[in-house]
Amino acid sequence: MAFVCRFSHCNARYQRREHLRRHETQHHRRQRFQCSNCNREFGRSDTLRRHMQKVHGVKECAPPPKQACTYCRDQKIRCQGGPPCSKCVYRGIDCSLSQQVEVQPGDDPSGPPDTLSINHSTHSKSSRTEKERHFLDLYFKLFHPHWPFIHQGSFREDNETPLLVQSMIVIGLWASKEPNAQSKAIDLHNVLSSAIHQQKEIWDASTSKDACSTCSWPIPTYQAILLHIIFAVLCKDSGALGLDLKPSLAPAVADLLHRLVTSCRKLGMLYYPNMLSRYCQNDLASLVWIGIEEVKRFNIALFRACRAFSSSGEQGSSIDSPDIAGTTSWRLYARDLQFPLPRNTPLWAATSREEWDSAAPDDVYGINLNDTLEAEWISKSADVLELTETSHLFG
Repeated sequence: MAFVCRFSHCNARYQRREHLRRHETQHHRRQRFQCSNCNREFGRSDTLRRHMQKVHGVKECAPPPKQACTYCRDQKIRCQGGPPCSKCVYRGIDCSLSQQVEVQPGDDPSGPPDTLSINHSTHSKSSRTEKERHFLDLYFKLFHPHWPFIHQGSFREDNETPLLVQSMIVIGLWASKEPNAQSKAIDLHNVLSSAIHQQKEIWDASTSKDACSTCSWPIPTYQAILLHIIFAVLCKDSGALGLDLKPSLAPAVADLLHRLVTSCRKLGMLYYPNMLSRYCQNDLASLVWIGIEEVKRFNIALFRACRAFSSSGEQGSSIDSPDIAGTTSWRLYARDLQFPLPRNTPLWAATSREEWDSAAPDDVYGINLNDTLEAEWISKSADVLELTETSHLFG
């Protein structure tokens, strides 16, 4: 099994996971190790030590003192040094050496007793509070029925990308309508905006000339970014309408949507044969079905979001920045959706083994990875769908 670099512009492969993690730390380029004799810089401390031994005859270099990053310190695990350290790179979270900074929005003594505390990286998995779990439950209860692109049955908060979990908590906070909850949601949303921007090198394939369908698809991160965009519209106090009577996007949000849509296009996520090619016949059939359905439902949610926002001011916004090659629009059209409709909503909505067994047809375990089902692609009915609402596509 080969371990592939998650950075969209890099196709490096390694046989061992630890070698991949060490490689990925080099993409960040946040820390350089400088030779004290010739001032030459290196990306790794062991490379510096070899340089000093071979070039300058130094037998042994005293390694610089290590400081554990915030995540490793909170988890009480060994930190490999950084930033970024290999553990934070592996989890796709921001790596910081600073002390954990908590933001407790409102500081209102009359507010809920379990105020949600947010730090500038992400919560450690073990620190998830009952209050946060409550907001995750509200996400699935109130928001998920309208935007069902995360598979609830296989969702495990302790195993998910922290950025996704936090984005879901934002929605749950906002939907709860509890005292001070919406202001907390906005504060957390602003913190996540910074995290998304800081990690752009990992997920943004829009500016990469090497991005292609064989690169990794960071689906949980893209799900989080889509939730982030949707919330940015939900929380607007008095959003202006475009000439098409749809809410307009702020330039920063439009730019984020543009990068997300362009990344999905360049990675080939809208093309059904690419979805099939990520699996082999020996993979567990139920997981193959869930994985393909999740990509299809995410694509349709992204399509719905693009249709929901005004395009009347698009040409004048920052999304036409020349650094994003290959496209000048964040619009998605039905003709772009080159895959069949999602299938079997009861099976997708199943959250228990009993519900799954009851809804699962026999053919769900016999997916033909060589059958592209091209005649059933949504794009084949593009002319009709462009004139209709898209909410039924989830059915």
